[in-house]
Amino acid sequence: MMNTAVPKVFRVETEADLDRIPFVNGMAAIEVPADLLDKLELKNFERGESPRLAALERSIRSRGYQPVEPITARIGRKGRWVVVNGGHRLTAARNVMGEFWTNLFRPKVESLYFVLFADAKSWSKMGGKRPELPDVGDPNQAAQMRAAWDRAESRMRGLD
Repeated sequence: MMNTAVPKVFRVETEADLDRIPFVNGMAAIEVPADLLDKLELKNFERGESPRLAALERSIRSRGYQPVEPITARIGRKGRWVVVNGGHRLTAARNVMGEFWTNLFRPKVESLYFVLFADAKSWSKMGGKRPELPDVGDPNQAAQMRAAWDRAESRMRGLD
């Protein structure tokens, strides 16, 4: 059994909390309330009009935003969060949040969840060299971690 520390979900309550995000093994799990989404410095999240985006917007309007899978991002060179996976969900959520009549009785988007990597060494669709895994000491544990990263990288690149 692999015994590595996993980040607990950190709920951002105020804009100041964005500067106090706790990272574990170079990752953080973050819940951001919808009203603070504009305070994030995001890059690479905007998606153009497409059938996929329209379908996501319709779904959010009818059922609300369902955070089934977190949005994956990494911290870029200038400190912005570079969205690696989840740009369509993020764009659709932001578009629906801006619709007055849709949100009249109840906000359709309440919180968004992110997995944030601390540096550019994280796996991403943007290329670059393969990340260095943290040193865990145990060779079996290291092999399991390497296999997990390989599976994640394959999913991110659409090879699975």
